[in-house]
Amino acid sequence: MLDAESGLDSITDVGISGGVIQSLETDIDPNNADDVIDASGKWVIPGMIDTHVHVELQRRRNGESSATGHTYGLGLQMLASAGATTVIDLGGSMDTLRMGIEARGSGINVGSLGYLKPGETVPEGRINYAQIKKVINTAMDAGSIGVKLLGGYYPFTPEETSNFIKAANEMTAYVAFHLGTTETGSRLDGLREIPSLLGANGRVHIAHINAYCRGSILPVEEEIIESLQILTDVRSQIVSEVHLARPNFTLGKCDPDGNVLADVCQNCLRLKGYATTADGLRSALMDGYASTVEETRTGLILVSGKRGVELFNEGNTDVQMSFPVNNSTSAFQLTVAKNSEDEFIIDAVGSDAGILPRNVNIEQCMQLVKFGGLEPLELVVKLSLNPAKMIGLENKGRLSEGNDGDLTIIDPMYGRAVYGVVGGRLVMIDGRVVGNGAKILTTQRGVAAVEETGIPYQVIDLTKAMMYAGR
Repeated sequence: MLDAESGLDSITDVGISGGVIQSLETDIDPNNADDVIDASGKWVIPGMIDTHVHVELQRRRNGESSATGHTYGLGLQMLASAGATTVIDLGGSMDTLRMGIEARGSGINVGSLGYLKPGETVPEGRINYAQIKKVINTAMDAGSIGVKLLGGYYPFTPEETSNFIKAANEMTAYVAFHLGTTETGSRLDGLREIPSLLGANGRVHIAHINAYCRGSILPVEEEIIESLQILTDVRSQIVSEVHLARPNFTLGKCDPDGNVLADVCQNCLRLKGYATTADGLRSALMDGYASTVEETRTGLILVSGKRGVELFNEGNTDVQMSFPVNNSTSAFQLTVAKNSEDEFIIDAVGSDAGILPRNVNIEQCMQLVKFGGLEPLELVVKLSLNPAKMIGLENKGRLSEGNDGDLTIIDPMYGRAVYGVVGGRLVMIDGRVVGNGAKILTTQRGVAAVEETGIPYQVIDLTKAMMYAGR
């Protein structure tokens, strides 16, 4: 049993009743239980919380079974199978989340941030402060716990970006940021801009720090050092995470002239000297540097070569793309880096996956433990305790009496999750999802909208979230 908050690291039984941990004892009589999991030789940690997932994909391709073309709920299944018990969808919609839960809910807890895309959730053109507040209000009233700025894809001006953060802070809404404005990119320059965007009082969740340390501006090692210094300087105003998968995910969509639209995708192509055009993407696919995704019975897989080009053409360029650009040195150093007070500079490990085939939080963190980068209890800090604090989930991320009976059980020999338990109920056994439905995390403002769905929910108090309550 591993609990980072109490420092528990011992062979212990845990008894759960009514969805809550009732006892932690050396030897609980199994005759008193309705069901027993034998976790001998396994690591039992508080349920893994992934603060950066994407539950839905924009559309299906071949074999579509939905008139609207969405892979509803597949992400919820893939997350549960990887050992997650609570997740935050960073940039989704409450409508697709509801449909996903109804189609393929896996029994996990899920909250959502509304995505900010001009022409869909945000008015086209430049927007003023009143319009920004209206956008955030709309997301919160729909049941989202906040909003996500997608600067790497739909950048706003620095002033607009700063105003989104300021308005969200004023409403005590959760706000996350994939870096980049109209003046900077989804690179180190975007991170350099953070202090000016936040000012003295701004609070924000900075997504996937390693995505800004790929060697686009400086050598990777220098980008890592500068990034850690920036994060240290603004640490009281931010929360952050890093993901550990080698492949990234981005969008291949091109304009009518064949030019790649997304800054992230452009950066990936430039790293290897490809043209930032549709033809450049086709060449990268044929060479195996780029991949797109194809759905199979068990999930999504990465596809390159001729089949990748076929999917790219079938989608008229509007497809998910992946490049092997996430540097392993960056991922390792950013994950384990600590400040002078022996605290992690970057709070958590998140997958930036969900529906995408890179739900490797546990596997990669276990490798870091194996090679001495993390102690076992530090793994729990990164996967459970700090993520719970980031969202203000005071009854999760901890193994102690009175807290929620959410557990992730890891086989240390193979370095993967073998059981998932949410509220005392099994949701995953050896990678096979046995849970159903879900519980939506929302704020008091979203209760009315979520109640209309008939889906169970939990109200969270964001004043207790790390970005507002402090560390």
